[in-house]
Amino acid sequence: MQDIYLVILSIISLIIAIISLGISIKIYKEYEKNMNKLGEGKDFAKMIESYVSQVNELNKRDDQIIEVCNNINNELSHCIKKVGLYKYDAFGNTKNSLSFTLALLDRENNGIVINSIYGQDNSNVYSKPIVKGTSKYNLSYEEKEAINIAMEKISK
Repeated sequence: MQDIYLVILSIISLIIAIISLGISIKIYKEYEKNMNKLGEGKDFAKMIESYVSQVNELNKRDDQIIEVCNNINNELSHCIKKVGLYKYDAFGNTKNSLSFTLALLDRENNGIVINSIYGQDNSNVYSKPIVKGTSKYNLSYEEKEAINIAMEKISK
């Protein structure tokens, strides 16, 4: 008698397995049908792979653009970013302040200061290197003023 119960139980299990397989096949066909609708008749998985590949390519391009921007930013740090102009009358004998000192500095306050001294009979132009806002040469009051004016400029 116990054998009959085992046979009946096996048959019921087989029927349940067949029904489960049928349901699984039906669900898979419905899944494929929906995927074809989403992919407009094309293989949806391949479309997703293509999109992922395109996104990865864009990420590579973004990295390249960021690298180029960083290189440009590094180059710009050495360009003239701050300018200071101080005009003055060198000898007190001219009606106009025709002498001037011009400071040209980068982000780190490195650059040059140019001093043009105008006189009635002649003019002279001098320059001095500037490192971190100072020079190894003695600076005149006017040169210091031009450098201070330049360093007050906010560099971006």
